[in-house]
Amino acid sequence: MKSWLTQHSQALKLVLSRFKANLLNTLFICLAIGVTLALPSIMYTVLSSLSGLANNVKSESQISVFLSADQAVDTATAIKAALEKNAEVKSFKFVAKEDALKQLETATANNNVLSSLEQNPLPDAFFITPKNLDAASIESLKNDLAKLEGIEEVVVDGAWIKRLNYLILIGQKAMVIITSLLGFALVAVIGNTIRMQILTQQAEIEVSQLIGATKSFIRRPFLYLGALYGLIGGLFALFITYAVISVFNQSLNTLSREYQTDFSINLPDITSGSVVCLLSLVVGLVSAYFAVSKSLFKNIN
Repeated sequence: MKSWLTQHSQALKLVLSRFKANLLNTLFICLAIGVTLALPSIMYTVLSSLSGLANNVKSESQISVFLSADQAVDTATAIKAALEKNAEVKSFKFVAKEDALKQLETATANNNVLSSLEQNPLPDAFFITPKNLDAASIESLKNDLAKLEGIEEVVVDGAWIKRLNYLILIGQKAMVIITSLLGFALVAVIGNTIRMQILTQQAEIEVSQLIGATKSFIRRPFLYLGALYGLIGGLFALFITYAVISVFNQSLNTLSREYQTDFSINLPDITSGSVVCLLSLVVGLVSAYFAVSKSLFKNIN
């Protein structure tokens, strides 16, 4: 066990010394890896935030029920009783047309136009929160409400949420495709870098072979090299992701204040950052393994 640890520590020290000797080139390689990893990381973070926004808005979705202007006085009472009996209705609120007009007068600055109206154009309305928020349940409840006497129109508030969900789904598929393509590019970048390292150290490798070095001994430094390339590249990717999202959030905060919301893109948490670093390390390790197996041992055997 002690011998095994000694061999690995020696290989790691060797790689770190080579990193230090070629610090500038190493940083450029790791930065290229970081930029490659940053794009899918940013896309994932943005899509996760949009998914959270869609879910939050969906949980507040309402169905607006507008009554006919010429409905009888007791129609609203009958509709209220029907809503109380409906198991698909979680809660509801009745807004009389007089109250709706007062709210409109409070909200608008052009009261001259409202005061010139001969009669109140707004209808009585019920605002309903459905118990089940899936599309089939909401559509069924909408049809049931439309059948009630005295109702002129039933509007589901949240059709744009469906469009947003479709866009998020398209974005997720695009992210998978882009991540796969960039993954192949990343393997190629790390693999070619390892092959260049093998060529520059070919004489040293041949001497090690002559004095009886095993394949594992020869391979080990290059595996550490690939893993460190991936790990440092992952750290660069996190830094780039944080920087880009922070810049975006500055603009989003200004826009959100205009719409009286507090939406912003969530920065990657510790779990997401650890996953990015772990995946980049694994990609670097696998890329190094295949590069060494293809470029090195075909000449040794």
